[in-house]
Amino acid sequence: MRLVITELTEMQGGNFCVAGWDEAGGRMVRPLPDGRNWTAGLLRAHRVAPGATVEVSPTGRPDRSRYPHRSEDLLVDGTRIRSLEAPPVAWLGEDAPPAGTTLAAAFDGHLRHGEVRDNIRYGVHAPADLPVHSLGALELPRSLIRFVVDFGKLRLVLNDGEARYSLAVSSLALKTAWREGGIEAVRKALPRSHLLHIRVGLARPFGQPPDRCYAMVNGIHG
Repeated sequence: MRLVITELTEMQGGNFCVAGWDEAGGRMVRPLPDGRNWTAGLLRAHRVAPGATVEVSPTGRPDRSRYPHRSEDLLVDGTRIRSLEAPPVAWLGEDAPPAGTTLAAAFDGHLRHGEVRDNIRYGVHAPADLPVHSLGALELPRSLIRFVVDFGKLRLVLNDGEARYSLAVSSLALKTAWREGGIEAVRKALPRSHLLHIRVGLARPFGQPPDRCYAMVNGIHG
């Protein structure tokens, strides 16, 4: 299976989550080497980064994660991952991975939210165990997004023309830029294009009880 890597996110414990677009199958996939998240060593060994192309081999074993992650989780053989030479990824236009025009549309209307402050929706999530996809994207002009730091965490505030949202940032590239140089470094890390392809993913179930899957920014491309 050939995947174009669309997102690389930072997790706790020194692990990482990778997702990619399976163009042949017309779907998003979250490859899990031997059923686990990716290590820094595995990322380096196979040059895994957004825009790269890799080949993975599904094990055929069933995934037992909860929805919505089960929609894209795929167990792959950790010893049979190959990086491939491929043309640059078209993040915008007909050949790009699918993207909606609003956040709600990107997740087929299944998103909910918590409190609203200054007309901005916080706590954006989908209910756990709902059999819908957990990876989506939307295209927005860069003028409709801004980064903020809220309670010590990097967040993206976006206005999709339908509503304004505040989402936590999980993208490894953006979080690394922020730690090294603050908000200004994050802005400089963005593509220069006017239109941006914004990757959004739903976290695994969280809370007491764990019944919400919160939306996070997995990457921004252009």
